[in-house]
Amino acid sequence: MISNILVNNYLRFVLLAVRRLASIQSNVNIGDQMKILNDNKQYKKVLELFDEFNEKTIDKCSNWIIIQALKACTQICDVQRGLKIHNLISSRLKRDSYVLP
Repeated sequence: MISNILVNNYLRFVLLAVRRLASIQSNVNIGDQMKILNDNKQYKKVLELFDEFNEKTIDKCSNWIIIQALKACTQICDVQRGLKIHNLISSRLKRDSYVLP
């Protein structure tokens, strides 16, 4: 009985860890893809990728993703879009040296 409980708890932990790792990896991959697109001056594609990710979950946006989206807005002179993205920034990102308050 106790061994079943321990096994079930262990399996829940492993599943949670795998989900967390997958989330972190996808977050990094999106930020890196956005960086590559910015480097290739494909700013509208950066914002399209940001929108796709944003639809799924804005609370998992990393500093890296926000910075890349804001860079794309700057490059295409889309101030309104930049302000909209900037308003999504949580308090932890507002303290980031790359993002001005």
